[in-house]
Amino acid sequence: MKILIVAGSMNVGGQENQIMHLVRKSKEDNIQYDFTSHDKEAFYREEIEAYGGNFIELSYESRPHPIKYSIEMYKIMKKGNYDIVHAHELFHSGLIIFLAWLAGVPCRFAHAHSWREGSGENGYSFSRRCYHTLMRLLINHFSTTQIACSTWAAKYIFGEKKMSKDSCHIVYNSVDTNEYIENYDRVENGDYCEQDGWKNVINVARICSLKNHIFMTSIAKELKVHNKKIRFLFVGDGDDDVKEEIDRIIKEYELSDYIKILGVRKDIGSLLRKSSAFILPSRYEGMPLTMIEAQATGMHCIAADTFSREVDFDIDLVTWLQLTDDVSVWIDAICKAISMERAPKQKVIEAIQRKGFDSQIFAEKICELYKSDYELRGKN
Repeated sequence: MKILIVAGSMNVGGQENQIMHLVRKSKEDNIQYDFTSHDKEAFYREEIEAYGGNFIELSYESRPHPIKYSIEMYKIMKKGNYDIVHAHELFHSGLIIFLAWLAGVPCRFAHAHSWREGSGENGYSFSRRCYHTLMRLLINHFSTTQIACSTWAAKYIFGEKKMSKDSCHIVYNSVDTNEYIENYDRVENGDYCEQDGWKNVINVARICSLKNHIFMTSIAKELKVHNKKIRFLFVGDGDDDVKEEIDRIIKEYELSDYIKILGVRKDIGSLLRKSSAFILPSRYEGMPLTMIEAQATGMHCIAADTFSREVDFDIDLVTWLQLTDDVSVWIDAICKAISMERAPKQKVIEAIQRKGFDSQIFAEKICELYKSDYELRGKN
């Protein structure tokens, strides 16, 4: 089968990481994955091409122009003679799916990775609500299969009525748990190990307002006031304005010992094992891979109740809090989490299998949906 994945730039991010799990784990299933992107130097380009996929660069001119973009995307789909188009672009997937239908692509997958768009904290404008309605109609009418990472995401993008249809599936996000299970008891050394009484609380996320790093700096300020030797490890890159604000706060309040900004890293597993707790106070999430990774190390997590609890391993590893809770409540939860032992390895393994959080399970489920839809509608 020949599949076109439309998923933004394919730089580092939870959604992109999840898609690459699919590519890696289904490489022997006679499937070719092609990708579109406006970024010719996308982080995953080299790996995509190494697996035999085409990395199709979209023109810079089409980026801000819906008509030019639509024409270019239509030509790519038509020329590529794809069996499946798999769209991962939230409501924008409606346009992608419609173009795939026009191009004669028989199998059209819409994949919901979040239950909110933008901040949405004060509601959406009338024009944005109209856009949501139109795109939802296009998705539900022209997609042949709908996939969501959680029930919250499915309800948000497809609506409750579509969720009851056989074409709609909940497929949880996943991680390559082999890395975490095989190194479960490994003792790490080197930079950022806990020493001199310091404990690490790690956050792995894009640095942006959505992920709420400024809130975590407020916690850090209180930790310093109370002389608690607990430091945050911020792993990820992101928006320059947010990073500049974090730098300003660190300098103004002398928090260099309490906040470490590590940027994009390839040693996430090692950093998780070097930490005593994981924190995720995001304003919203879909099905955060980083929280699955953290639990796969047996680590205790503190999370905002702004996303589906389906991500919880259900083995008493997660403390759910509200963003309106006082900072002291978050500090109490952090202090409790860093004092607790990691979960037994076997208990973690059983939870991963029970909930399907392993990337091999994820890839098998998606590929089965590909094959099922292709057998039903594929080209003769």
